[in-house]
Amino acid sequence: MDLHYIGVNSRGRKEWAERELAAPYRPEGLVMEEWKVEQYRPFVEGIRACIGRDLTKDELSTIAWLSGYEQSTIDSIMSLITSANLHRKDSLSKVEK
Repeated sequence: MDLHYIGVNSRGRKEWAERELAAPYRPEGLVMEEWKVEQYRPFVEGIRACIGRDLTKDELSTIAWLSGYEQSTIDSIMSLITSANLHRKDSLSKVEK
């Protein structure tokens, strides 16, 4: 995650660019309004904590897209990821015993 503040857009909303999602057709990165960044940042950080690594560009792109959904949808997805991570840890600890 490489977020950089751009400024205020014509609608009076703060904009940020996710530079890790730069592409030839958008060299500055994916531009998001602040409300979306406020959902994107904790979503990415939560997933990183669960999987123990940085996300790929494709994964970040998917998370950026999902960050546009309602918070309840994001919470449901994060709950599934967290549950899968806890199940994996529990399964590994049983194998070690």
